[in-house]
Amino acid sequence: MTKVALLFGGVSTEHEISCKSADNVISALGGRFELVLVGITRDGRWLRYTGDPADIVGGGWEGHDCAPVALVPAGGLVELAGDGARPLEVDVALPVLHGQGGEDGTVQGALEVAGVPYVGCGVMASAICMDKDASHRLAAAAGVRSPRCEVLWRGCSDEARAAAVEACGGFPVFVKPARGGSSIGVSRAADGPSYAAALDAAFELDEKVAVEEAITGVEVGCAIVGDAARGLEMGEPDEIVVSGDGFFRIHLEKDPGANTELRCPAQLPADVMERVRAAGRAVYGALGCEGLARVDLFVTPEGEVVFNEVNSMPGLTYYSRFPQMMRVAGRELGDVLEELVRARLGR
Repeated sequence: MTKVALLFGGVSTEHEISCKSADNVISALGGRFELVLVGITRDGRWLRYTGDPADIVGGGWEGHDCAPVALVPAGGLVELAGDGARPLEVDVALPVLHGQGGEDGTVQGALEVAGVPYVGCGVMASAICMDKDASHRLAAAAGVRSPRCEVLWRGCSDEARAAAVEACGGFPVFVKPARGGSSIGVSRAADGPSYAAALDAAFELDEKVAVEEAITGVEVGCAIVGDAARGLEMGEPDEIVVSGDGFFRIHLEKDPGANTELRCPAQLPADVMERVRAAGRAVYGALGCEGLARVDLFVTPEGEVVFNEVNSMPGLTYYSRFPQMMRVAGRELGDVLEELVRARLGR
């Protein structure tokens, strides 16, 4: 049976979300492959886990049934057992990792150096999708409007901070870590004091921060599978209706849908939906995505489609948007992932 190394956890602030994604992937792929569970701790240690998969959510997996794992250049994965090192035989890796240190090309590069094939976006696409400034520039070059965006670095002057707001058309602006794939660390600033607080919060997570023009509109998403050479498949686009504090925070762990309603399919006019789909495909191709990704866009009250961001490894929890969009299109997550694994092995 095909052996799939399922990588989960990671060093980013999205560690727990990754564990929940892995838990759902294990259920979705049950019996289709032999899953080799490799967890990455918050401090970056790689551990093969052979215990109860139910312990992955909540972090209980780290204290037992683990052995250190290393990657050897051109030598694949190696398990460091008590009596020495031995190869950890796998056919392909499925890195269900979110955020920095997992979704940004670093793990993908390590797997390539080790000679382990993997499912999902490659090194360059992963890095570009994670970087708000780079992804916006490429999307704009592909003809998809992007918000005005300025980048600030930790320690920048007050003059540079003020100039960034002016370049974005003035308040309100969104302030976010420039290399991230979730709402963690994102703030909306409507004046000087809230702007200063937003910058402080974002700089705690990343030395590079993006200041973006605030786009008024509905957020929509496109779940996309495949690549330019072998063709693309898209789930049904969704839309987000947010109440409460005005932010989409589906990863509020105690109650994922507390302030959010996800509508799938999106309730938008047919011509707007077609522009959404076209923009999603254009961005996916321009950023060099492959395997799977979720392209997030805004639709303004005038019907204009504006690029937001790409998640090169979208959330795969039971309540995540990517599985739901594919399901509404008639494709269950297990079937999608199985096809991706087999397509990667067939290359």
